[in-house]
Amino acid sequence: MLQLRLMREGCMQENHLKALHDCHLFDGMQRGDVENLFSGEQCHLLRYNRGALIAFRGDVYKNLWIIVEGRIAAEFQDFSGKVLKVETLKTSEAVASSILFAPENNLPVNLSAEAYVVICSIPRPQVIRLLQQNERFLTNFLRDSGLRLTIVAEKLRLVQFATITEKIASYLLDQADTQGTDSPVLPLTKESLAEIFGVTRPSLSREFSQLCARGVLSQRGRHIHILKREELEAVLAKH
Repeated sequence: MLQLRLMREGCMQENHLKALHDCHLFDGMQRGDVENLFSGEQCHLLRYNRGALIAFRGDVYKNLWIIVEGRIAAEFQDFSGKVLKVETLKTSEAVASSILFAPENNLPVNLSAEAYVVICSIPRPQVIRLLQQNERFLTNFLRDSGLRLTIVAEKLRLVQFATITEKIASYLLDQADTQGTDSPVLPLTKESLAEIFGVTRPSLSREFSQLCARGVLSQRGRHIHILKREELEAVLAKH
């Protein structure tokens, strides 16, 4: 069983096993079924202290990594040394699932540990076997890869807008049109949105609060109600 093998190899803790089961790649699967998937297979635990560089941009991505503890920062660094954070990967998230089977499976970003990190590393041949043997895992893997590509596309689309207000207006109007209602439910957390917009979480929350104070929209958690659609459209018209 996965639990016994990993405990022998790398002192897999109960919270690590739970984090592995909570990964979206195993949605809809019982914990025992997840452990059975790895029965007789080999995977390793990788550990990194806070601040450690885990991988460089351009490194070949040969194993599927699933974070079972900690957070990883995915960042670009230009020739001047300026660093741009692309996203923060958290416990139970798979790393770069869409890159694993790319023709050139090189990491597009640097990866560093924002806290003490433990990674469950699964060799690519083993992932192929799991994809062939388990339809649920296959579906989840394709969905995870597709979601990541969608997020990248949204980031590229929003690059054209200079201000946070413009990004929010474009995103909310796009969600309203996609969901067919002026009361859309945000599919992502504010933290994830901040990373997509390339701004800090406090700056994004402040801008949402100002739009609510002006009566342009109201919000309750991820539930947004656009009260003055014309004002959001006017923001984009000035772009």
